[in-house]
Amino acid sequence: MASTTWYAVLVAVVAVAFVAGIRYALAEVFPYWILKGQKHSRPHVVTESYAGKTVLITGAHGAFGSRAAKMFKNVDTLVLIDLLDCTALKEEIEAECDAASEKRPNVLVWTVNMMSYASCAELGRKIKTLKSLDHALLTAGILSFSRRESPEGWETSMQVNYLSTALLALFILPVLKSSASNPSPPVLTMTTSFGIYPASPTMSNTSRPGSYLKHITRKDRFSIAQMQEHMYGKSKICLLYFARELAARVTAAQQANGKTDLPVVTITSGDPGPAWTGLTQPNQEKLVPRLIQNYGSRDPQYGATSLVNSVSVAAEHHGSILTDNMKSLPHPSFMERASGRRYQQRVWDETRQELEANVPDIKAVYAALDAC
Repeated sequence: MASTTWYAVLVAVVAVAFVAGIRYALAEVFPYWILKGQKHSRPHVVTESYAGKTVLITGAHGAFGSRAAKMFKNVDTLVLIDLLDCTALKEEIEAECDAASEKRPNVLVWTVNMMSYASCAELGRKIKTLKSLDHALLTAGILSFSRRESPEGWETSMQVNYLSTALLALFILPVLKSSASNPSPPVLTMTTSFGIYPASPTMSNTSRPGSYLKHITRKDRFSIAQMQEHMYGKSKICLLYFARELAARVTAAQQANGKTDLPVVTITSGDPGPAWTGLTQPNQEKLVPRLIQNYGSRDPQYGATSLVNSVSVAAEHHGSILTDNMKSLPHPSFMERASGRRYQQRVWDETRQELEANVPDIKAVYAALDAC
């Protein structure tokens, strides 16, 4: 009888440990409840009017960016940025305003090649000409299962989704300035993704010598961690690390006895949730990505709405990850651990070295952030 009791206890302990392990693994690499919540959510644009304000959108030709561009009701100036020409989108926006007997916004159509630091720097100089900038929404991104390298020598997902996006964020930062009609601080929003979770175990040890960013994006056909399928998620993890560090440094600089030229701003990361778009179409060719995409996808209109809300929040959301209707999500547990903090610092430091070496104009922004 005693042996039977001990056996039952052992089975129960093993079962509890197994369930706990499954829950831990899901929380780390596949928190499906986030996808489930987004799939069934139907957000609406919270801000009633953007009258008198200036809005900038990168990736404006994409599924989220193009839809978001039409949601800034009564906006004064709208800056549409993409590699592809957004003139057709401008004409659609103007036609919709005419049909609704509304005032047309001043729509500026600019182009940028996110594979090129020089092109991003040229765009940065254009951005400086804006008299005010209330909302900057960075949605530009790529998803590729075929490895290629940019002219700058980086895997293309890392170049576009992270390095060039971070560079543009730094160029935009000192230009952010609220219009006379805007009583709140201006907002800069970078786009994050559920893809960070399954990619998180591949963000290997920072103790290795040499470049950490080069290490996690190196080509190695014998390493599961280096599979091209992980590169999108890795690039988004780096961007989320960057966004959190940038938000913290902006706050520190502002608190350093006012010894900085940086404006008071709100920095957020927006999670639009999955959707079948031109960007995610490559997932159709892969079984697991396709299943995940099908599980969580909804109409991209809702994802665009979520991003519009993310770039329209009040100052208390500074440093947050935002999803539908301005709901805050906690940072992933892998970011909150001591190892995650080390990764964040390593990503920030190496990014600074890379950008300052290739784009000298950005040194002034980093210097302002060093005021703390």
